[in-house]
Amino acid sequence: MKIFVLLGPSAAGKSALMDYLLLNDNDFIAPIISFTTRPMKAGEKVGREYYYISKETYTDYCVKGKILEEITYLDHHYGITYDEIEKVKQAGKNGILIMNTAGLRILKEKLGPQNIVSIFIYRDLKDIFDTIRSESGDETQKLNRIELAKQELKEISSSDHVVYNISSLADAYRQLITIIRREINAKPETTVIKPGQRYRHFNDAEVEIIDLAYYTEDYRPLVIYRDVVTGKAYARPYEIFCGYKYLSREKRTVKRFELIEYE
Repeated sequence: MKIFVLLGPSAAGKSALMDYLLLNDNDFIAPIISFTTRPMKAGEKVGREYYYISKETYTDYCVKGKILEEITYLDHHYGITYDEIEKVKQAGKNGILIMNTAGLRILKEKLGPQNIVSIFIYRDLKDIFDTIRSESGDETQKLNRIELAKQELKEISSSDHVVYNISSLADAYRQLITIIRREINAKPETTVIKPGQRYRHFNDAEVEIIDLAYYTEDYRPLVIYRDVVTGKAYARPYEIFCGYKYLSREKRTVKRFELIEYE
């Protein structure tokens, strides 16, 4: 089971894309529903937007260690339980939800970065501004959302993939489903990286492993290594270090680094 996390600024199209995905591809993917202690609003439905729980139930969740991730907003609690993850897993499906980068880091820390795939939904800032300004509501809140969107766009580099929602929802959906299918079908990387190991890069450079850093800011494991000849140190995401590269001029795919086996 993999969990897909949609990230991105307000009005980028995250909810629309997720709804479209669940309408067309619910045979292999299911929503991970959060709980909240806030009252249910008109038009909402239990188990669709949220699970609506009392403060007493929330306290019980805390005591029993049921909460995987949570935030507090305007005196109300929002979060995900371990039971919700297990429910999706038992259904034999992959999960999908919308989160911010803080929530993403918690998921990667607690469930393992190899099980979480982050996808940033990008939309041009001008289009985001136009959408927010066209909505009804308090002008001060609109300005706050616009300022927040500017900051959230800067987080694009922390995601595993990017979907560009710049032409049509259908085009963005095609990008999204391509990423999801590729990730679901990808063979898990099981290379064991240890300090002191030596690898040969496809360009023939020899490198030595310094360390494998798990607890980076976004919980993407980093392989830290040095060039044996120059002594220069480098850091690459684990999945890139252990992955493959297509050489267009030679029209072939090679493994980036091969372990050097000594007799």
